[in-house]
Amino acid sequence: MDIREYEHHYDLNGQATVVKLVRDLNKDSFLVDALVPLLASAANVEKSNGDWRNLVLQKFGILVERDGQGNEWISRGKTWELLKILNLHDAYRDVFEEPGDTDEDDNSARFDGETREKRSLKGTTHQLGSPLKKLKPAEAFQTVRTFSHDLDLASPLAVQLAKKPLKTFQPEERVKLEHLLQHILFPDDQSIQFETALRNLEETYPQTRLNLDIPIDEHGNTSLHWLCSIANVRLTKDLIHTGADRLLGDMSGESALVKAVKSVNNYDSGTFEELLDYLYPCLILLDEMGRTVLHHIVITSGMPGCASAAKYYLDILMGWIVKKQAREVAGDADIIMTTVDLKWFISHVLNARDINGDTCLNIASRLGNVSIVEALLDYGADPRISNNSGLRPVDFGAGASKIEASTANADNGATVTALGPDSAVLINNIQSLINTISQDYDMEIKQHKEQLKKLHSELKTQRELLSSSRDRLAQARQLRDEHTQLTEQVSNIQQAIGEEDASFKKVSDELGINDESLDMAEFDADEPFRIEFIYEFLEKKLEAEYSGDLEKFLGNASLDELTAQLMEESSGQEESIPPAVLLRARICAYEKNEESLNKSLESVHQKQADLEGRFRRVLSLCLKIDEDKVDDMLDGLLQAISTEDPEDIDTDEMQSFLSKHNV
Repeated sequence: MDIREYEHHYDLNGQATVVKLVRDLNKDSFLVDALVPLLASAANVEKSNGDWRNLVLQKFGILVERDGQGNEWISRGKTWELLKILNLHDAYRDVFEEPGDTDEDDNSARFDGETREKRSLKGTTHQLGSPLKKLKPAEAFQTVRTFSHDLDLASPLAVQLAKKPLKTFQPEERVKLEHLLQHILFPDDQSIQFETALRNLEETYPQTRLNLDIPIDEHGNTSLHWLCSIANVRLTKDLIHTGADRLLGDMSGESALVKAVKSVNNYDSGTFEELLDYLYPCLILLDEMGRTVLHHIVITSGMPGCASAAKYYLDILMGWIVKKQAREVAGDADIIMTTVDLKWFISHVLNARDINGDTCLNIASRLGNVSIVEALLDYGADPRISNNSGLRPVDFGAGASKIEASTANADNGATVTALGPDSAVLINNIQSLINTISQDYDMEIKQHKEQLKKLHSELKTQRELLSSSRDRLAQARQLRDEHTQLTEQVSNIQQAIGEEDASFKKVSDELGINDESLDMAEFDADEPFRIEFIYEFLEKKLEAEYSGDLEKFLGNASLDELTAQLMEESSGQEESIPPAVLLRARICAYEKNEESLNKSLESVHQKQADLEGRFRRVLSLCLKIDEDKVDDMLDGLLQAISTEDPEDIDTDEMQSFLSKHNV
């Protein structure tokens, strides 16, 4: 809430008085608290009376709107009127005057005796928001196309109940209608024309009649009701052109136009004025409660978040009725188009009473929507019509000043009708309102065109930035792909290296190549795991007392004595000893490594034994002796051939050796 305060000092009955006006800039309304005491003094209302505040509000026709904190707010126009009564308007003129305001009298801008100044102040409550929601000029929808298939109405024209929903129809007709709605609302690939959908439907169901008036839900709503509720004007027009009945109601008697004003969809899309060109017959319809479309607009204004939409619907509807007289009609002029004018509408609809006797103004007064109440009064609603309980809008503060003005005019010989101001003056006033709104619309259109031009320029810049970003993205993706490819290549190379290392180790083992042949004899794998002060102590002990004989050392040394001596000589170095868990893990690893080495040694011994057996077999075959005698002959045979040069071998000696042992 955007709040602003205005203070003014003035002299009241010889006493300095401060008047502080509190204004809500968002709603353009003022707190009434600062004015009530002054008005009580001006009207000689005794403050000792416990109900003096309500008496003041009623006397001056003040209609308040309470917020969530209980604060009471009044409209901008009403505040100005009260300031003029208190003769304080000159002090706050700069607060209320807008650029372009003038002090000239303009009789065409009067509403029920109000000055143009007051009318210009109230004009703020008639703003309709976005340009989409503005009352379009008469040229925008110059021609009204009429459809007379559902307008068999009696003359003279009067309001009537909406038709009951259909109850007798064939199941095949419902299936055909559902098939049509499915195709036009939820097409498989892309939207299709209504005429195309009808042709396809007739080919699919050639023997079944298309009935557009069949209810499609349990509440009796037809397709037309739903399309108007979701602001689909194009399909609404197609259904009416095809023969949909506009005078049908649902189970509660609510027409398609009522459905349109009970949602904010037509407000958001700005389609309500165009929708009226096809649903104007619904203006004469009543629901089961005897309520007109205006009753439902007022009821909608009391729903959370719907006040602006209801005000929009009211202004557009009244403006459509006034402009209708200046528009061309395509087709036969039906009884509604020729009969419904502003005078007829005020008499039969604006002041119509429901089964409780409430007019739309009576309901609006109880809801406390100031803008709706003032608009209905401006359009000619009578604040003196009571409901079945005897309550009138004026009892809630609506139109009190208007009744006082009418009474004053009557005292001066003026004629006062039971239905409010003269219709001719009212038409001129409403026409003036429409012209003002049309000018506002043109101005906002110009502003939005300038904004659109600016947005196009920004869009061009953003497109260039997007194109540059896409180029950078393409480069980044290319680099990412190259990086992925290189990563895969590195991974493949590392895998190949691992496979080659494994193959090399396998071949080396088969060829008997050990680590020493690869210049690794100086590498000590145990060095990283040594505890230096323990290793040096044991190494000195081994050399000094056992001459380096490790087996003797292990066999004769006492572990307890070694431990005691070590702790005595190396006191203070215990912190460098790794934790017991780590030492056990190392011991376990050494044991596993020893077990693996023993297995490898056993395998080598086995291979050596096999090789010796093969050589022994070869010698036994060459010497023609038993294998068990080969070992005894090896020394002599080795001596016979023990020379470095094979040509110096004494073949005679060798032959003599072989002859002696020949078996």
